[in-house]
Amino acid sequence: MLCIKCGKEIADSSAYCNYCGQKQSSKSTKTKYHKRERGSGTIYQDKRYKKPWLAFAPSSKYGQGRQYIGCYATRNDARAALEDFIKNGRPELYNATLADIYEMWSKIHYNSVSYSAVKLYSSMWKRFKDVQEMPVRDIRTAHIQEIVNAATSKSSAEIIKAMATMLCKYAMENDIVIKNYAEFVKVPKFENKEKRIFTAEEIKALWKQSKRKSAQVVLFMIYTGFRIGEMIALRVEDVNLDVGYIIGGEKTEAGKNRIVPIPPSIPELKGFIQQWCTDTGSGRLFPMRHQRFREDIFDDALEAAHIEPTGLTPHCTRHTFASLSSASGIKPESLQKIIGHANYATTAEVYIHQDITKLIDEMRKIKR
Repeated sequence: MLCIKCGKEIADSSAYCNYCGQKQSSKSTKTKYHKRERGSGTIYQDKRYKKPWLAFAPSSKYGQGRQYIGCYATRNDARAALEDFIKNGRPELYNATLADIYEMWSKIHYNSVSYSAVKLYSSMWKRFKDVQEMPVRDIRTAHIQEIVNAATSKSSAEIIKAMATMLCKYAMENDIVIKNYAEFVKVPKFENKEKRIFTAEEIKALWKQSKRKSAQVVLFMIYTGFRIGEMIALRVEDVNLDVGYIIGGEKTEAGKNRIVPIPPSIPELKGFIQQWCTDTGSGRLFPMRHQRFREDIFDDALEAAHIEPTGLTPHCTRHTFASLSSASGIKPESLQKIIGHANYATTAEVYIHQDITKLIDEMRKIKR
């Protein structure tokens, strides 16, 4: 061919002229691929994906509309997958249900999270009952949105969406779906309902039943603010009765291994704890199953004290503790440290290294 600038003869494959150095074409030198024959499937590149080469089965042979096979790092990989699909049929996980994905995902994910997180996800998985047996490739945003809309609180709705997002992501990683439809789900607005707390009369009724182990445990939660999981995880070595505090907590970084003083003005609590330490043979302060706590402990205590259970849950003891602490005049920064919340006010950051004696003095303000 002739150089486009000097007109001298150069090799047909030359990108530049050997004589004047002129580039011979401004056109793209991208590799051109032959168009696949009709009915043989589709392969195309979409650079939005980490593996940009997408393969689809031929629609004429496998029902209405083309069927997604997977995404691949190279075009050759995509072509090989498509040819294997046409020759051998759909891949093993093509018809995987959401339950199949959950089983595979949970075996991996549950090894990297806390026991309380596993219990939470296991509980939330029940909310997916209407779609558990559906093929993942058939699940769309509307299916997940319906589950989220049925949640009774914002936190539950957010957890359901997060869990659905992780399941769909796992399906994407295994080339079962091409899009994470859970990401498009909207968490609805929820009204902030006033949390039910134990009244002064109800607490007094519990004290009248304080010879019962169940009532003692509920009172312990009311005056320490421990969550159920945190309380059940406590061990004898976590208790320091000489100084008057317990080390425990989980769920958040702010809540882990925090110091919770035993209110000095309520010596009966120290007596309960001392007896529990003596009675246990397992090293655990409360050798009980999380699943049985509501019936064996909480409901039993309320029934013995003739307390109407409507609106009361074990977590209400924690809200009661916060309300009692605030009403008693405990400083907000001290309460946040005792209860294990991470949302410290900016001016409260100086209290991070607060001495245990100061916290005990604060708890002294709580009376029976």
